[in-house]
This record gives sequence, C-alpha cells and structure tokens, in this order.
Amino acid sequence: MKNSKVVFAVTFSLLVMILILNLTGILDFGLIETLTYLFLTAGFGIWYSSYLNLNKGGIFAGSFIFLSGIVLAVDTFFTIWNPLRMIFPSLFIISGISLFFVFLSDKKRITFLILSILLFAMGMYYLFNRINFKLFVFIEALWDLLLKFWFVLILFAIVLYFIYTGIEQKQNHSSEE
Repeated sequence: MKNSKVVFAVTFSLLVMILILNLTGILDFGLIETLTYLFLTAGFGIWYSSYLNLNKGGIFAGSFIFLSGIVLAVDTFFTIWNPLRMIFPSLFIISGISLFFVFLSDKKRITFLILSILLFAMGMYYLFNRINFKLFVFIEALWDLLLKFWFVLILFAIVLYFIYTGIEQKQNHSSEE
C-alpha cells in the first residue's frame, strides 16, 4: 500500500508541475503529450513497486501502462498516417511484453512465457501486415525516439540497478538467517 501512495504522489506531482509549466508558458504540452509523460511515470512506478513485491498483477498493469505511454509518445512525436490501424496490433504487442515481465518475476510459470510469445507474435504479424514496413525508416524513427526519451532510459537503468541490488541484498539477508 505504501508503494502505491508513492506512485500516486509522484504522478500527481508530475501532473501539477506540467500544468504549472504550461500555464507559465515555459513548456507547451498538449493533452496527449501530458498523458504520455503521466503514463510513463505511473506505469514505471507501478511496475517497479510491484516487481519488488513480486505482485504479478501490478507487474502486468504497470508495464501495460508504461508501454501504452510509449505508444502515445510514438503517436505524439511522429507522423503516423493512420494511427487507428496501430491500436489492435499495439494491444497484442504490449500485452505480450507485459506478460514477459510477469514471467521474469516468476520463471517457474512457463505459461506466461508462452502466452507472451504468442501475443507478441500476433501483434507483430498484424502490424507488419497492415503497414508498409521499411527497415531503415523504422531504425531511423527508433533512433529519434531514443533521442527524445533518453532520460527515461537512464531512469530505467537506475531502477534496474536498484532492483538487482535489492534482490541480492534480500537473498544475502535470507541466506544469513
């Protein structure tokens, strides 16, 4: 319960900060861009706190919200001719990746891995079936997205470091007892 309060507080603080910066004219974020940052922050916070507590539902929900924020970011920062055609494949891809994170929290449950691979493959099939895919355009767009969200990658790396050091400390503490 404590972790969900922290996630809510951080997300609410980010919302207030974005609104203040918008009102003062320092930043000019639209609604979708604001939702993008809120989804990224809230999703990552929920995922992180759930991963530490091995809460499978929270891991799925947090990664789903975070990855939905990435889809919103792609839609916000890049011109997509028909974004409605991406909704259905994105849901499959996001669900597959989210189930993979659940599998990583409990590697004994192979069902999560199988479902994640199936959902991810279906999403990729529908995505590539509906668009005119060009590898070099995709790599260039991916690079532009990484440049726009470099701070999210750094935050992700820092949190992963703390997760692994926390897990190692728990294992060392439990082995000492």
